[in-house]
Amino acid sequence: MERDYIKEAFARMNLQQAISFLLYGSDDYPEETHPYRETLKQGSDPIYKRLESIYPDGIELDRAAADLSMALTAYEYVYMELGMKAGARLVHQLLCVDDQFPTPPLPPIKIK
Repeated sequence: MERDYIKEAFARMNLQQAISFLLYGSDDYPEETHPYRETLKQGSDPIYKRLESIYPDGIELDRAAADLSMALTAYEYVYMELGMKAGARLVHQLLCVDDQFPTPPLPPIKIK
């Protein structure tokens, strides 16, 4: 009987709300439906157009774009690592709910 209750709870669970809250601080942020390429283009075009207006010289534009790429790569690395750690912790906690697979508690997440 308890097994059916757990299966029903997981069937009703919508992780999109939890994901949205963790990423954006809001549980009703819409899920992205555009292709990744289009999303990246829409997000990056304005800054590259601004850089082109500030640095009309091709060499300086390339240097500014490289600096921007380095900064974005650093942010991506840090937030990807934090997201992976948070995701692993979430999976661990979801597994702890199931008595069939008891798991020990995890140590706190180390933030550098």
